Amino acid sequence: MRIAVIGAGLGGLAAAWLLGRAGRQVTLYERAPRPGFTAANVAVPGRGAAATSANEAVRVDVPLRVFYPGYYPTLTRLYADLGVPSEPVSYAASFHGPAWAGRDAAALYFRYRNLRWGGRSVAVPGLADWALGAPVWPAWRMAAAALRWRQLALPALARGELAGRTIGDWAAAQRLPRPFIDGLLLPAIATVCTCSLAQAAAVPAAVAVDYMARGLLRQSVHRALHGADDVQRRLLAGIADLRCGAVIDAVRRLPGDAGVELRLADGATEHVDHVVLATQAGASLRLLADADADETAALAGLPDTPVQVVTHSDARLMPARRRDWSPVNLWVDTAGGQVESTIWVNAVQPVLRGAPDVFQTVGPLRPVAAASVLGEARFQRPLVTLDSERALTALQALQTQPGRRVWFCGSQAQPGVPLLESAVRSAYVVAGRLGAAPGRVADSSA
Repeated sequence: MRIAVIGAGLGGLAAAWLLGRAGRQVTLYERAPRPGFTAANVAVPGRGAAATSANEAVRVDVPLRVFYPGYYPTLTRLYADLGVPSEPVSYAASFHGPAWAGRDAAALYFRYRNLRWGGRSVAVPGLADWALGAPVWPAWRMAAAALRWRQLALPALARGELAGRTIGDWAAAQRLPRPFIDGLLLPAIATVCTCSLAQAAAVPAAVAVDYMARGLLRQSVHRALHGADDVQRRLLAGIADLRCGAVIDAVRRLPGDAGVELRLADGATEHVDHVVLATQAGASLRLLADADADETAALAGLPDTPVQVVTHSDARLMPARRRDWSPVNLWVDTAGGQVESTIWVNAVQPVLRGAPDVFQTVGPLRPVAAASVLGEARFQRPLVTLDSERALTALQALQTQPGRRVWFCGSQAQPGVPLLESAVRSAYVVAGRLGAAPGRVADSSA
């Protein structure tokens, strides 16, 4: 069986690896010069504790990738099968910015720390230091509102009461304080989902609460010890045919049992038995030249949004005082409806401790000094809405059709927040449909 996998993000890499392990003849196509999973990674100076010489560089994932086992069971299983070591890291966060008028935007208004031991972790709210501006809404009230939200949300999820509701509408209906909703809840969801505050409010309530309910506040966050490059190297070891720089213009099914035709940008054509489209839904729709009405409706119903990620050394995007720095630092602009998230890479990637400070800002709202930029990347990030959930249900139904030749894989192709977990989970599902039974897929759906 000849199978073409188009797109070498983690979903495509995992699908190709699973299919190749089962004896399928797989070709993995990637339009970029290197597989998409690591195409944006950058090398940063690795002095001090991070390197043996001043000239040695350390690879940094772009975007940074972390996971916790409760929400990422399929990814955890894949890493175990590959022998990928991981390490626990702190992903504690601070919140500052012009969340409210009349206060210094440089001052924190909330933060929490991770107390970790073994594989356990507890998020402990900290009282922000108000030396840079008077509090508009005390941090202790924010922490109390967060506890109240948890007390309401988890039982509501278990009872099925969140179905068909957005997190914004549900939180407002519970009469949770607006400063908590606008200053903490929605910014946190926007950061996880990489979207605006309005898009965060439109996330299905069950999806948002399920992400928190699977151990986020009590399990240690992990990262692959040697980063995405090591994960990719292990996957590629099981993929016989990788073609980077291969631009495919169209995918078209042939009559009867003739398979599927790929038309490349250079005019060449290739024929395979099956195609796995491991690309964003919009890109899959553009590639699929003979998409029928049902495929068109399902793929068009899975929207995405552009995201910019800048890796840099500009400390001006961090809290004003170094003692206030957290691994993750959110700049919240409620009036503008946006959140800027700056990760202190040295605090998340232990090998960089003692090296010059490196930051990664997702969705920058403030200018980054040009001389400090180490790398810049742009991505399309799937959005989750009540409408997209219905489109996903339709897409999954299509993948059960007898005789199907074109398959859809990626983070948007499984329920929940579109993250590494859903990308890998979709790969296991597609591999199973193609007879490469990888065993039971871990349950991580909302």
